Amino acid sequence: MKKLLYVLMIGLVLLTSACSIGSSPDKVVEALFKAALKNDEETYNEIAGSYGELDGSIEMIGVMVREMGGVEKLNFETIKKKSMLKEVQEDLDDKYKNPWEVVMVSPKKSEDEDEEVTFWVMEKVDGDYMVGEIEPGYKEDVLK
Repeated sequence: MKKLLYVLMIGLVLLTSACSIGSSPDKVVEALFKAALKNDEETYNEIAGSYGELDGSIEMIGVMVREMGGVEKLNFETIKKKSMLKEVQEDLDDKYKNPWEVVMVSPKKSEDEDEEVTFWVMEKVDGDYMVGEIEPGYKEDVLK
């Protein structure tokens, strides 16, 4: 009986882990990109949450990721708050009632330091990261 209980517990742990989209905001943004490429609307919509600008744009995000060379050609980096400009932190603190993180998406091999990147603000709601907003910009717009 104990062996059966252990097997059931292990199975439950594995099932729970398999359902997790990602434990860090950068992994969640990467999962959203992969979902768009696979046209996995369930995962995509779960991550996009209530961010209206992503509603119905799974194809557009998929095309964008393909044009950038695929997920493997991109860096997904969670920006440490201490590395961000103070005014950016304050603006986001004022805007979001839940904990938030910023993920910078950029090409892996870029010769151009002034190349435009995309900042994804990910809001943690009920233990899951969801898209709060997306802003194209430059590193100096957000980083110290």
